[in-house]
Amino acid sequence: MLLHRATLGLALVVGASAIAACKKPGSGAGAGTSAADASVTSAPVAVVAGPGATVSPPPPPNAPKVAALSVPTPILSAPEWPAKDPSKASDERLGVIRLGYLRRGQLVAVKSAEPTKKANCPEGWWELVEGGFVCGKYATADLSHKELAKAPHAPYMDRPLPYEYGMNLTNGTPLYRRTPYRKERNQFEKGLAVGKAKSADDIKAEARAELGGDGETPWYLKTHGGQKPTVSFDELKGEVGLIEQRMVRGFYLALDTKTSAYAGKFWRTTRGSFAPADHILVHKSVTEFEGVRIGAPGESRKLPIGFVLGLHAKKFTFTDDKRARRGDKIERFTIVGLTGQKKVVDDEAYWETTEGWYMRAVDGTRTNPGPAPKDLGPGEKWIDVNITSETLVAFEGDKPTYATLISSGRSNKDDPAKNYKTKTGNFRIREKHISTTMDDDGASDGTYRIEDVPWVMYFEGSLALHGAFWHSSFGKERSHGCVNLTPFDAKNLFAWVGPRLPEGWHGVRGTQANPGTRVIVHE
Repeated sequence: MLLHRATLGLALVVGASAIAACKKPGSGAGAGTSAADASVTSAPVAVVAGPGATVSPPPPPNAPKVAALSVPTPILSAPEWPAKDPSKASDERLGVIRLGYLRRGQLVAVKSAEPTKKANCPEGWWELVEGGFVCGKYATADLSHKELAKAPHAPYMDRPLPYEYGMNLTNGTPLYRRTPYRKERNQFEKGLAVGKAKSADDIKAEARAELGGDGETPWYLKTHGGQKPTVSFDELKGEVGLIEQRMVRGFYLALDTKTSAYAGKFWRTTRGSFAPADHILVHKSVTEFEGVRIGAPGESRKLPIGFVLGLHAKKFTFTDDKRARRGDKIERFTIVGLTGQKKVVDDEAYWETTEGWYMRAVDGTRTNPGPAPKDLGPGEKWIDVNITSETLVAFEGDKPTYATLISSGRSNKDDPAKNYKTKTGNFRIREKHISTTMDDDGASDGTYRIEDVPWVMYFEGSLALHGAFWHSSFGKERSHGCVNLTPFDAKNLFAWVGPRLPEGWHGVRGTQANPGTRVIVHE
């Protein structure tokens, strides 16, 4: 899968904006992040612990704090800048790495009320209580600084999703850099059908006629044969300074606040752009499914665990002559404990539940983790991802602590261009982001963009475990290569896995002192 302006590792070069997408195995190197893609404000919020999580105590409440000014604000391992060419670097710069980053407006505790001045950062370096250094050019102790007015709200750390999201309904919807005047909307939204009395075809035809024969018809006024348009990100760039970009139908925005202006109502995004509200559908999470916290108080289910996926699934029992008898309906996403026993009748498999009835194998899936890594430390956390059963089990040593459904990459043996099968192997979480933008203008199913994909845990290149609020196909292949989780599950695992995300940070990179959790992906 193509990555737009992507770089490997934590993309924290100040002023740069790197964007990541899940990527087909073998289609090239490069993992991106959109560390710079949006901004956050307000005081730090405590992370809700996931399965078996241990959350470090917060910094002292009276510790001085600074606010991030930049998108992103990099956090470095020493008061130095990483060397672009290590062979020419001074001893002081060798070994300096980016530990993580803040988003604009994010508050973090520092060790001193005054920064330490150095020639490489005249404004001085702030040393963070939880480790790392931030240059004063990109952070301030003045919490009334004018730049902070541009920051959106802090991510919701006590909810399944860190932001609200909206789906763009119209090809060509402009993202404005400021709220436009009415005449500007009339000019730049000509031919866009949402909220209009006339049909979309009539509106587009009138707009094309008004444009006359001077130049090519814009992509968003073409019909594209009724299919999703395949346009490059360069084609989406705004034609004038007021327009940051135009969107394809189905793009998702992370929403900050709704504002009213003379020209209408607009959604301000977490990136600071303005989208016409009548073209945006506020999109709630499609499912509230949540996995099993194995061993939690009151939880009796143990491995193996079954998940009902069929819309018309039934409970089964067996008569004395071994005939299967249908019983009550079972709702989709019902979670059941299994005994591990199976019956096969007329070539149909049935799994015995701990409640005494049988679940037909074709009506669902079940956990089937592989063996633990041989070099696993005592009590070490690790995650098993089975892309055949589409399940995930989290362990602490040999003890399972969490089990749930996933959606792995769509496989296609007949067409390599459409084969997004998730790569198998032994990996570690490389970096974590509360949210990051994913997009691709080279996907076989058309150009897409999702701002601030939640609870992202990269483990190999651009492949990640992350929350997916836009579908409910869990238990089945669905993604472009990543491991999709429900928002609840992704948030729970995000708080549990390493590297630990210090309070106030938006993204963190795994290090020897703060390592990432092992992830085993297998069939």
